[in-house]
Amino acid sequence: MSGERRGKLIPADPSPRLRRGFAWYSRRLVRKSFHALRIARETEPLVRDLNRDRTPVLVAMSHASWWDPIIGLLLHEACLPDRNACAPMDAEQLERFRFMRKLGIFGIDPDDPASLDAMQSYVDQWFHAKERPAVWITPQGRFTDVREPIRLRPGAAALAAGHPEVKVLTVNAEYTFWQDQKPEIFVRFARCESERATTPGWHRALTETMRESQSRLAELVVQRDPRQFTSLIGGESARINPIYDWWLWLRGRSGGIEARRRSSAESPTERRSPARSPAREKEPIS
Repeated sequence: MSGERRGKLIPADPSPRLRRGFAWYSRRLVRKSFHALRIARETEPLVRDLNRDRTPVLVAMSHASWWDPIIGLLLHEACLPDRNACAPMDAEQLERFRFMRKLGIFGIDPDDPASLDAMQSYVDQWFHAKERPAVWITPQGRFTDVREPIRLRPGAAALAAGHPEVKVLTVNAEYTFWQDQKPEIFVRFARCESERATTPGWHRALTETMRESQSRLAELVVQRDPRQFTSLIGGESARINPIYDWWLWLRGRSGGIEARRRSSAESPTERRSPARSPAREKEPIS
């Protein structure tokens, strides 16, 4: 990016009508590519309560995939529909996809230290100008595998420290195969609070909250229990093949594959074959 753009910002130009249209398209896109989008049931009420609150909200989302902005939009439309949201994006990319400004996206140069002050100023204006404002941000700043420890850039922590009234929400997402031929998306929310209202304090709090939530989400996904999740999109019984499913239907049978749920008391090391008695083990094989 040229020197004259350093520290500058491309403002959003939100259009609620276009955002709703793009959300409709995104739902169709996700439904076509994934079997389901599921939200951890234990945290769903948390985010819905924030929708009714008039306090500004900062949402920090993990960044595991190209799909994250689309998933963030769908989560916002489903869980925070009454909030006016904006989100930062690499300005160079936003120049290529300028229609995204209509979705509430504003552009910054993530590698320019001066952009942090520009983002602070823009978010401050957004919080004061909008009713029930929200800012979505991916503080990892790059695609990161969910098995890596979460490491954050300082942007989200600086925004939280600069706005003491803000409520901070974290979102962890994981993309995994269960029973269906298509992968599934699993999401977990968590509230983040810091004892120290400083950038280092918020940075530590955000890191710990997102790491703990990531571990908890992994536990829920490993259990393969649909009852632990609310299905936002899809989630029907997994299918084998459309033609074979049709043949089974003609014969009065179902082709659905139900998820095999692991008992909470069961661990991988416990799933062993029954031990043989000592007397049986001494018998020769004939």
